[in-house]
Amino acid sequence: GSRARFLANRNRRLFSMSTENALITLLREGVSVQESSVDSKRDLEDCLRSACNDFIEHTSSTLLGPIGGFVDQCKNVAGSTSSSADALARAPFTNGVVVKGVFASALQYLDGELENVSKQMNLYLENAATQGILLKPVVRKVTRSLEEAKRFIGEVSQGEDNGWDLEVRSDVLKSIEEYEAKVKIASSKK
Repeated sequence: GSRARFLANRNRRLFSMSTENALITLLREGVSVQESSVDSKRDLEDCLRSACNDFIEHTSSTLLGPIGGFVDQCKNVAGSTSSSADALARAPFTNGVVVKGVFASALQYLDGELENVSKQMNLYLENAATQGILLKPVVRKVTRSLEEAKRFIGEVSQGEDNGWDLEVRSDVLKSIEEYEAKVKIASSKK
């Protein structure tokens, strides 16, 4: 049936001895094989690294809350003007009462955020050591931001200008210390 039709079909030059013969072309030119190398382990590591970095950024940002915004605003003003210390001290967001409110608000929500992070991590990671490894860079980022906040507060809280006095300065610095301690304690439980 079909074999006879195939062999009888004159359009097929499979067995002809011309240069258009498919078998001769195959033997003469060989089979072209395109080689492709995939390093799945490296791809997986890159994907995991990216996911971990995203987690660290998101968690740090979430835990810092309004403190991150305060630090970013300070950096923007400090980097944009030549008389940055003076401009920073006069900026409305560096008013002592405003800064005290920022840290009070952040402290108020910190426990809930830490609990939420813990619940989410427990959902996906059972191993406490792995959770601790992931939280270390988060704690470092939070600590670094708090240190920057302290530095900016030191620059703007000199004297009694812009809503700053010794009591407000002391309250804000205590809030920063309490904030940092809570984050470190929460991460050490992992």
